[in-house]
Amino acid sequence: MTDRTEVNAMPTRRTFRGGAVLAVLATVNFMAIINISIVNVALPAMQTALGTDLAGLQWVINAFAICLSALTLTGGALGDRYGRKRIFLLGVALFIAGSVACGLADGLATLIVGRVVQGLGAAMLIPGSLSILAQTFTDPAERARRIGVWAAVSAVGLAAGPVIGGVLIDAYGWPAIFWVGVPIGVLGFVGVVLVVPESSDPAHTSLDPVGQLLGVAALAALSYGLIRLGETGLSDPLTSGTLAVSILLLVVFVIVEWRSPAPMLPVRMFADRHFMVMNAASAALGFAPYAIYAFLSLFMQQVQDLSATEAGLAFLPMAAATGVVAPYAGRLTGRYGPKPALIAGYAMSTVGVSALVFLDADTPYWIAGPMYLLIGLGIGLSMTPTTTAAVTAVPRERSGIAAATVNTTRQTGMALGVAMLGAIVAAADDFQTGLHAAALVAGVVSLLALVLILATASPRPTG
Repeated sequence: MTDRTEVNAMPTRRTFRGGAVLAVLATVNFMAIINISIVNVALPAMQTALGTDLAGLQWVINAFAICLSALTLTGGALGDRYGRKRIFLLGVALFIAGSVACGLADGLATLIVGRVVQGLGAAMLIPGSLSILAQTFTDPAERARRIGVWAAVSAVGLAAGPVIGGVLIDAYGWPAIFWVGVPIGVLGFVGVVLVVPESSDPAHTSLDPVGQLLGVAALAALSYGLIRLGETGLSDPLTSGTLAVSILLLVVFVIVEWRSPAPMLPVRMFADRHFMVMNAASAALGFAPYAIYAFLSLFMQQVQDLSATEAGLAFLPMAAATGVVAPYAGRLTGRYGPKPALIAGYAMSTVGVSALVFLDADTPYWIAGPMYLLIGLGIGLSMTPTTTAAVTAVPRERSGIAAATVNTTRQTGMALGVAMLGAIVAAADDFQTGLHAAALVAGVVSLLALVLILATASPRPTG
């Protein structure tokens, strides 16, 4: 009787431990993810308070996005090599420090520095959370379900950011959107210390400072060139020269990584078609529905004359749809593989983003709301299967770098989307025309990702 009780208790203790790990990681990840979108609804208030232009606002977004996308690979490699829990905790501490700096900022430069520190922290904790989950849950079906919950919380954070931000801005001012993450980060830090186990795979990881510097320089130069493009046009020597340098840096980066015996980004992994397609799709997800957030929020407040709270509440269908469907996307992926959810998700994103071309100053909400709903459904259905398919395509010991790569491509897509779509908006005669053109470009990018997914079979689990 005693033996039976002990045997039966073991799965319960493991289940409780796994649930606690998932809860802590999802909470901390929520804190980081929400900062991707919560800033968007604050952009008009920041513009007024800091006296900046659209280019300055783009850098408030991209200072975070560039650090996150360019350093996520290093963050994942550091965790795999020196301990996933240790690096995760360092990321949480940096993120809290960056949030405090942003909350205290009295000028654009200080705010951008704070966003850089936030991005450094997020680059450690976001891939770290996925890698810890992959190590904690070894069964593929259970891993997919757990990642589904993680992705649901992340997706809700992305979609709910404007809702929470709008209320905070109207009540306490734009710095409040950064202060709200500080207590969450502190609680998360304590939770990680108490319940998350340490793990590492030093034999399968390497650091690549040359590749890291090239990656950061290439992405920063490309973003700078694209942001200037909307202001000056391609005839400006600095703009065209920066874009040319960025392309050259990207080429050199790929060559260096290909030839390096211990690359930061194992580019040979992209020889696997499934892995390549999932990363391309992840980049499109960042470029289209993620990046369009910023300009849609500006449109609501500057063209449709909504308050920050009203603009935030207008995103509620998106937040609700994302939160409801993301867990089911994980279950669907675990049962049928990633392709059905991928097709549905990217199709909805394509239609929802493209439909924004019909928005104008007088568009009633009963027409605009379904557009936001489709975008939310698309994000919720896409995140889990995109991540799961990319991680599944490589051996389990490479889970850290695979998770980091798929997050890197999504954040890179968002950084480039903010820069390129912002250039399109800035070059237009008015904001409404610019938003329509940006939505059309974003819709085409999302459609191309859907075509790639349709043409590619689901990956078979490796390792």
